Amino acid sequence: MQSQNWFLSRIIAVAMVTVLVVSFTSLAVAQISAEREAAFASAPKIPTSVAGVYAFTAPPKGFNPLTASNSELWQYGLPERPDKALDPKHYAVWERAMLALKTSANDVKASTIVHGPMKPAGAVPEGISNVPTSATSYNWSGIANTNKLKAWNKKTSFDVVYSVWNVPNGRPPFSYSCSQGPEWIVSTWNGIDGWNNNDVIQGGTNSGYSCSTGYFYTGWVEWYPSYPELVIVCGSSACPVYAGDDFYAITYGVAGTATQSVFVEDITTQWHITASLTWVSGPGVVGSSAEYINERPCCVTVNKVSYLYPLANYVFDFFDYSYAYDVYGTLFYPGATTAATYNISMLADNGTTISTVEAGTAGFQGRYSLWFADEGCANSGGCAY
Repeated sequence: MQSQNWFLSRIIAVAMVTVLVVSFTSLAVAQISAEREAAFASAPKIPTSVAGVYAFTAPPKGFNPLTASNSELWQYGLPERPDKALDPKHYAVWERAMLALKTSANDVKASTIVHGPMKPAGAVPEGISNVPTSATSYNWSGIANTNKLKAWNKKTSFDVVYSVWNVPNGRPPFSYSCSQGPEWIVSTWNGIDGWNNNDVIQGGTNSGYSCSTGYFYTGWVEWYPSYPELVIVCGSSACPVYAGDDFYAITYGVAGTATQSVFVEDITTQWHITASLTWVSGPGVVGSSAEYINERPCCVTVNKVSYLYPLANYVFDFFDYSYAYDVYGTLFYPGATTAATYNISMLADNGTTISTVEAGTAGFQGRYSLWFADEGCANSGGCAY
């Protein structure tokens, strides 16, 4: 009996320590979130070519992000240092990204492309906890962690989303004809909102092919509907992005119509920007969803009619180490089942499936990674408008 009591007391002790560690971690994340928001608001910034959009200033020569304090990192729009002991994987990703900070982009250029909210293909099913819910969309394919908020909540709104992805090869469908184009695009991004409201803040890449100009790749940020896609500029032209590049994106959300911030970095070509976007129009950020998405954006005009772009034939694509936090510090990830999580398949205009995603719930890679694949007319033959 004595040994049994000792064993039970050890189980209770371990459980109590686990609860304390989890609680401490959540509170620490929440505190960092509040400190980061204040630091971002007061940090020096420079205006870009787009009114209302600013870029954080570049770190000074000799600045070492690996030894800088979080307060010093935030002054230049850089992500805080993860705890190396508690989260060694995130620290390794962060360290590699910080070592690649060679060029600070300080301008953006407005594009004609728009990445809008999710366009449902039929009725959206009611999401439930513990079971991923399948949904279909005409413009999104990916994963959305969701809640039922209609306004910003100081505890449960999503306020940060992290992702690393491999920039896909945005080629035209196999056996394509330019009469079906003339352009194909896949936009890859993470963001906050857009699942069930008319607002989305996001950062990502475009991979595509044009029958007139060939292949093209860009990095961008956007806050819909205040701004369209804003292509990131290095010097006098778009910052270099290529198929296969490793891209690091962090979308930050704050309440309503407050200024939003997005950090994006091409680790491979070694440029980055943290863009600060002031509100112009729309309902403002609610924090009701966090997404990891491949999209076909809007809009291409054919015979005076606007359509979503045909999806580029990316074949396969993957995200690694992708996750989100709410303001309180609760962790969410693509395979999370603690809240309503949607697995979204993309449909062509004719209703056939053209892009799917897989996300798991167990193991490190299973929880934090996503595997995308295209199919149907996006993969071969070319989708008709």
